[in-house]
Amino acid sequence: MRKILVIDDDTYICNLLENLLNNHGYKATIAYKGSSGLDLFKKEEFNLVLLDFRLPDTDGLKMLSEIKKINVKVPVIIITGYSDVRIAVKLMKAGASDYITKPIYHEEILQLIEKILNQKAEPVKKSESKEQFITGDSRKMREIMKMTELVAPTKMTVLIEGETGSGKEYIARAIHKKSPRSNKAFIAVDCGAIPKDLANSELFGHVKGSFTGAINDKAGVFEQANGGTLFMDEIGNLSLDIQTKLLRALQERVISRVGDDRNIPVDVRIIVATNEDLKDSVKENEFREDLYHRVNEFKINLPALRERKEDIPVFANFFMNQANEDLGKNVQTFDTEVTEMLQDYPWYGNLRELKNLIKRSVLLTKGSEITTRCFPDEFHQEVANAKPLKKQDKSGLKSASIEAEKDIILKALEEANYNKSKAAKLLNIDRKTLYNKINQFKINLN
Repeated sequence: MRKILVIDDDTYICNLLENLLNNHGYKATIAYKGSSGLDLFKKEEFNLVLLDFRLPDTDGLKMLSEIKKINVKVPVIIITGYSDVRIAVKLMKAGASDYITKPIYHEEILQLIEKILNQKAEPVKKSESKEQFITGDSRKMREIMKMTELVAPTKMTVLIEGETGSGKEYIARAIHKKSPRSNKAFIAVDCGAIPKDLANSELFGHVKGSFTGAINDKAGVFEQANGGTLFMDEIGNLSLDIQTKLLRALQERVISRVGDDRNIPVDVRIIVATNEDLKDSVKENEFREDLYHRVNEFKINLPALRERKEDIPVFANFFMNQANEDLGKNVQTFDTEVTEMLQDYPWYGNLRELKNLIKRSVLLTKGSEITTRCFPDEFHQEVANAKPLKKQDKSGLKSASIEAEKDIILKALEEANYNKSKAAKLLNIDRKTLYNKINQFKINLN
């Protein structure tokens, strides 16, 4: 029986999940605080953790970090309100497997748990997945797909830049499938989810006895992908010492396991991705310049969903059909107001957020048409907030909000002594967004 740890201070949600999970073949264990949840996680073995972002004694980011330090392989699903989707996306970058928004619906949470546990149980199948997907009809995406066709047959290392959830792994898979290596393994690794003290072992492997807990020899992802393609997502999160070892692997095509001096030849096509601008990381001395040039043989900039709005209806219909198949429903269309709202919403979580919203809407739809009643209140509020700014670009209110935002950014830069990485962390945004804001507001840093 697979065991699931639920960490949430809401007794109603805990009771709901405990009954639901126990009635569907799982063993649920409940913790109402982060501290008690960590105590249980240290003492017992769990197959999955359901973690509320807002806890009385800590927050989801700290909890996720502690859980991953104890056991990096246990998947974590974040439970959050719709207004916290941006934070959930941040937690995905930090290693969460997925997120689910309140209110929780039985079919939705059960399907998500089963999907993630099956992925974990069969990593090879996940890596070799033939998942259906579409690219959209926008000019930007048509250009990107042409670029993938050009670079796929080559041996060039590809750098894909784009926001979390924008489809970077899909582009990497598209390159692999069109390459001469398509019949070999495609291995995806999220560098942001690997604890720093385990990165060496996860990437390059280790030999038995090389460190505490190394009870057997282990092949790293480079060996697992030998002959095929290795996709390294969020590469900017690797420490400088691991970057040095990665550079050697790319240049010399050899790796060495932790605790072993022997060189192991590897034949791997590397595709890397990041949600930040690595040039900024180089300037901040957080990413090696020689490694940057090595991985940037061919760059693809993947636009956010809000930058290709003409693709939104295409993806929405695709996700609706997927949800119909998953949920055994027969929803056919969206009403006009829904279509307008989908265009107005800023999509912080990009395609992942759109897919989650559409699936939940299909679940809640009783007839054949999705209406705005299926959307959570927070979604309606975000759309309402976005509309005035779009329609009153030259209004005094808009100018005031711009000045306020500029002032906040200036104060953060001053507090961080103009270290842009630290300022971005203070503002809870990535470096790329901060650089865009600096350029937008013409902030002089000299």
